[in-house]
Amino acid sequence: MTDHSPATAAETAPATEIGAAHPERIAWMVLLVAFACFCVLTIGIVFGVYQFLFQSTVALPVSLEVAIGTVGITGADMIEAVERDQRNLTDTGTSISTDALSQATLQIHSLAADNNDVAQSALLVAVTLQGNTVLTFDYANTPRFDWSQLPQRIQFTSLQGALDILVTGAGERSLQMDIYIDEPGGGVQVQLLSKGRYRLSASADEVRLLSLSGRGTARFVDETGSPNSVRAGQELVMRLGSRSVTQQERMQNVLNNPTFSLIEPIGGGAASAEVPAGWECDVPPDQTPQGSYSLVEFEGRPSMRLRRVNHARTNGEVRCTQVFPDGLDVSGFDTLRILTTFSPENQSLSVCGSLASECILMLRIDYRDIYNNHGSWLRGFYYAEDVTGAARKTCASCIQDHIHTRQAVWYTFDSDNLLNLIAEENHPFLIDSVTFYASGHQFDVVVGEVILLVGNATNNGGNGS
Repeated sequence: MTDHSPATAAETAPATEIGAAHPERIAWMVLLVAFACFCVLTIGIVFGVYQFLFQSTVALPVSLEVAIGTVGITGADMIEAVERDQRNLTDTGTSISTDALSQATLQIHSLAADNNDVAQSALLVAVTLQGNTVLTFDYANTPRFDWSQLPQRIQFTSLQGALDILVTGAGERSLQMDIYIDEPGGGVQVQLLSKGRYRLSASADEVRLLSLSGRGTARFVDETGSPNSVRAGQELVMRLGSRSVTQQERMQNVLNNPTFSLIEPIGGGAASAEVPAGWECDVPPDQTPQGSYSLVEFEGRPSMRLRRVNHARTNGEVRCTQVFPDGLDVSGFDTLRILTTFSPENQSLSVCGSLASECILMLRIDYRDIYNNHGSWLRGFYYAEDVTGAARKTCASCIQDHIHTRQAVWYTFDSDNLLNLIAEENHPFLIDSVTFYASGHQFDVVVGEVILLVGNATNNGGNGS
């Protein structure tokens, strides 16, 4: 039996029209998706080019030099290596640690013209780790291109111990240096904002930032508001338990031009016979061969270089002195300490000679006590050991042994409080002069700074550090 019922519309419509979309709608969708992809791609390319040209950075050269002892270095692999000499740091997140008898310096330079020759680049920052210090190096970056407005940025974290910091201000680009001290409450951020000389220490109880020159700030990381600032001669004390901040006039450098600022810029290591302002240098005229003194830029640091060469086999001396004509009254202070940073390049005598009086570098302070009696404090340095073991290490006028350092490596010395070493009845009342000198047969030493600090520790609740 045949079914003659009318066919439905769906059954009679062509198969190509069943469920088909409008072709113009598909075309618009394709066009809009393509346009969106084009916009995203264009914005991405423009943003990427902008980031590369104006925001991208490259790493600055960073070297670690061990002045005394050995230093532990732990990289991202968490394996600790021991360093006794020097190395370049290329890995971020590198932890550096010193023990009680060690000292090391991180030197960060600008990029040289060929990006590899550090000797031709300017020193930007020198960070010296004193004994029993731990510090993590995060990064040191500079903009890839000169037209970028970004500053050079340096960051350290996890500080425990004490640092001596020199920011040279070399170059035209600004520099931002951050150091973070971790603690359960959120930690402390220290930021150094200008060229200068700083001392920073961190313990379980407090953080201390002392500015010998330059300006810095410190703040608790988890607190809002303006950070606490410190300027030359001030110390900022941040107590972690009570989360209190104290700003005090702590220590004052009393020497003129302690870092030997160059009278005229000297490039390429060339020397100048000019003496830096505030200092008087001389060589005894009866010496043969004669020694010499030079104002130089050595490894990026303005320095005084004291030398005597030409196969000298008799005693000679070169000295620089700063004199206080009427005497510098220090009777109102309970802290007196001297700092120096130097690099011993060459000495021909072992230790400091047979009488321990011919050191490659000697510091001397001449003073008068309250009874107008003259006294002096001396301390020497050397790198050449005595293989016989018979050499004296304390001169007749010294109250402490001379200090052994490493050849051709910058070393920073801090005398601690000299008033703790001198009998109270003989404490200095007036300082007559401060002298640094080289002595021996042949010698070559580069001195980057000599600083004499006076201040009051006990009046401010400090510890003399």
